[in-house]
Amino acid sequence: MTSTGYGSAATPDLMPDPHPAARQSKRAARGARPSGKTRRVVLALAAIYFIGPLIAAFVFTIRNSNTGHISFSAYSQIFAKQPGGLIGIGTALRVSVELAVLSILITLALMLPTMLLLHLRYRKVRPVVEVITLLPLVFPPVVLVVGVQYVFIFTGNHFTSGPMASIMRGIRGQNLPIVLALLYVTLAMPFVYRALDAGIRSIDVGTLVEASRNLGAGWGVTLWRVLMPSLRTAIINASFLCFALVMGEYTIAKILLFTNPFPVWLAQLPTTSGQVQSATSLLALIVVEVLLLLIGALNWRSRTERNA
Repeated sequence: MTSTGYGSAATPDLMPDPHPAARQSKRAARGARPSGKTRRVVLALAAIYFIGPLIAAFVFTIRNSNTGHISFSAYSQIFAKQPGGLIGIGTALRVSVELAVLSILITLALMLPTMLLLHLRYRKVRPVVEVITLLPLVFPPVVLVVGVQYVFIFTGNHFTSGPMASIMRGIRGQNLPIVLALLYVTLAMPFVYRALDAGIRSIDVGTLVEASRNLGAGWGVTLWRVLMPSLRTAIINASFLCFALVMGEYTIAKILLFTNPFPVWLAQLPTTSGQVQSATSLLALIVVEVLLLLIGALNWRSRTERNA
């Protein structure tokens, strides 16, 4: 009853903890969790690392080295009419964005049903398909381009007229080179496969399909209204990876002599001014980042709706 330890007033201090392990794990979790100050420092360092070079490049592009005054002449030269019949930056970006959208649509149309079939009916074949999807990473793009060139040479020598010649000429059009989109589909296959595979593994595809079919829905309705909304995050991530690959790919377009895609246009920009080249690269990076953020915003919106 007193402070000697035998009374009721001392029992709370002397009684053993019924859950010592749980309390220790909570303390360890609180100790391992970074504080708000640490997170702010890490974010600040990351911002300096990523945004600092962009700010330095922007200052370089607007500063006149002779007078020291601010001038946006480098950016005006980008949008001016290019000599030698070279297309403008708007046309180059439009061609690359169209190629990216076409590549995304073809890739999803091929990979999404294939992935669902592998998870629903042909699970034993899944390891084989996974190895096949790694082949574009094993063989360099130059090897793929050489094979495509031989196909064009063969068809040009043996099919001078007719439907085959028309198809080969159509897919090589400079305004929208469909052959590049088909090649980009091959290059993006390893990344798209893994993005979709992770999304499909995170949901119970079999139960969703069975419930939809029992309610009378066909396979088209099941795919469009049941599975695709459930795989929205995975589809957006796959589109994000495919879009980034197309907007930065240079080797294949250059070897196949396509000058309209933006990476090739940027390399062939007829200028010796470091400010103009830096301004073009900076503007291209900002445009691509904005487009990628718009794609990522769809993913963020889907998470917000799901949490709500």
